[in-house]
Order: sequence, then structure tokens, then C-alpha cells
Amino acid sequence: MNTNDILSLSYEISRIYRSIDRKTNRLQKVASLRCPDGCGACCKTQQIEATVLEAIPIAEAIFERGEEISVMETVEAQVSQNDFSCVLFRPDASRADCGCCTYYAYRPLLCRLFGFASRRNRLNELEFSPCKHMTVVSPDGVQRARIGVSAGLRLPVYQETFMRIAALNPNIGFRRRPINLAIKEALEYLYWRQPRGFKTAKAV
Repeated sequence: MNTNDILSLSYEISRIYRSIDRKTNRLQKVASLRCPDGCGACCKTQQIEATVLEAIPIAEAIFERGEEISVMETVEAQVSQNDFSCVLFRPDASRADCGCCTYYAYRPLLCRLFGFASRRNRLNELEFSPCKHMTVVSPDGVQRARIGVSAGLRLPVYQETFMRIAALNPNIGFRRRPINLAIKEALEYLYWRQPRGFKTAKAV
């Protein structure tokens, strides 16, 4: 894979991410529904997963900032302690369960869709799938979102969007990994494929 192939792959992933963001942004406006201010509850879990393919934009941004060594060392240190919470999350020391993603613009699929996607129920009908914190903090917004989806508001469907991205490069697109391992392997993937003078892609 040459430089143009890598940049083309990253561009296509980022294009899908932008499409997702347009749909979730519309939901936020229509339903007046957003994540609770500063909420980092989902980022602190041990169950966040992504594919290496989904993490390519993150890996490019890490190289662009010159943080690849520190990120790799932190991932390895956390793995040695069986800590799989996202290495890119920065907690707010003054507020429990709050914080921010240091690479928010490049976040993978699950991070973009959690709380703002739809799913198919047993009748193959689309329904809104909020997170539990939204349900508690903004029940009216969640209800408006459910009504909107039932009325035809189109939201990303996780499995369908996952398949769309995975098809770009099946070799690294289907196997889900703990987020830190996906980032580490994406860094390694780019490192061994970037010739001298390799330029990373810009922000999503």
C-alpha cells in the first residue's frame, strides 16, 4: 500500500464519519438532545471496541501531533495492568465521570454513534437507541427523538454503517478490538506503510 492508497483510505473513512455527524447533528437540533455536559461515562468503560480500520484517522492524527511514542507506551502500560479504558480520554479531576476525548474529531464508529443511532427491532423496524444517561437527564429529548425516528427521521444504523466502513478494507475492517489495541495496531499499520515524506491527513 503506497502513500496515495493510505490517504485515500483515510479520506473515505473520514467521509463516512462526516456523513454520520451530519445525521446525528440533525437529531440533536430536532430533538434538542445532547450528551450531558462534560459526560465521560461511556469513555471510562472497559468495553469500548473498534476495528483497526476505524482507528486509522486517529493514528494519522497521533503521528501528526508527534505523540505516537507516548501513546504506544501508555497503551502498553495499561494493558499490562488489564486496564482497557480509552487511552485518549482525559478525566476531569474535579467532576466524577466527566472529562473529554483528546482526539474527538477522529473518534471511531462506536464513539460517534453511541446514544445517537437507531437499531432494528425484532420486527425489523428502526427505533431510537439512547444511552441510559440521556434517558435520565433528558427524557423529553429522548421521547422527541423516538417520535422523530418513528416519523421517518433517518439516523445511522450501527451494523449497516459498520459494514460500509469494513468493506473499504476487509483485512483490517471486521475484527473488533479493545479501543487501545485498535489504536496501537493502527499506529503499527501506518508506521510500516509510510514511506519517507509521508504526510498525514487533516482533521475529520
